Amino acid sequence: MKLIWSPFSLSKLDDILEFIARDNVDAALALIDEFEERVKGLAAHPLKGRMVPSLNDELKRELIVRDHYLIVYEIQDNTIEILTIRHAKQDPDESNPDRK
Repeated sequence: MKLIWSPFSLSKLDDILEFIARDNVDAALALIDEFEERVKGLAAHPLKGRMVPSLNDELKRELIVRDHYLIVYEIQDNTIEILTIRHAKQDPDESNPDRK
């Protein structure tokens, strides 16, 4: 399976990393590594993440990183698309690409 990051997810990633880097660049770089590590295995194991509880859709799933961040992705034919990344305490609508 092919793995792609949506433009919206890349924008959210930049926002998160920029915010963290203001206080600690090393922490921001470590978080990038963790995001990449968590996403890396999705091509081989697309059902690795849990279903997004509020959506109840088998094809929209999320990976948890550090108990604080959620990487939301969708399985589409031969592609896995990273839809967004958000902090677990953030209102899901604020990080929903369909709301922008």
